[in-house]
Amino acid sequence: MAAPIRKEDSSQEKIAKLLPADITAAFLSAKASLDTAYGDNANGYVFWTCILLLALCPFYFWFVNKIRSHIQIAFLSTTFLVFALSIASKQFSAYASSFRLLAASGIFIEVAAIVVPVLWVFVVSRIFLEFAGARVEMDQ
Repeated sequence: MAAPIRKEDSSQEKIAKLLPADITAAFLSAKASLDTAYGDNANGYVFWTCILLLALCPFYFWFVNKIRSHIQIAFLSTTFLVFALSIASKQFSAYASSFRLLAASGIFIEVAAIVVPVLWVFVVSRIFLEFAGARVEMDQ
């Protein structure tokens, strides 16, 4: 579960607090249920479930996890979106391809689902802690 970042946290604890495991697990569970219930017709439901959870993220992090840093909440929400892309890339790609203007986006979504999460966890999270870590700690 993501939690507020504190000065006394180790680097590993700070990184762990940038990974929204709880909301990502909720999406994974919802996706599995939708896939079971709707099969190949679940693509739109999976996409809109992701959007709904993304909209709920700031409230969840503020009220449930007691995170008061707007920067950390924005980062956690974005991190959820990155992981959701990786988890449901096939459904997102198929849903986007069902729209004429987005038909060519399928391959882009699938490549991004492989590259972006790796870069996000190993590069972006560390850069975020370096440049915004002190600010996040002050906002708590």
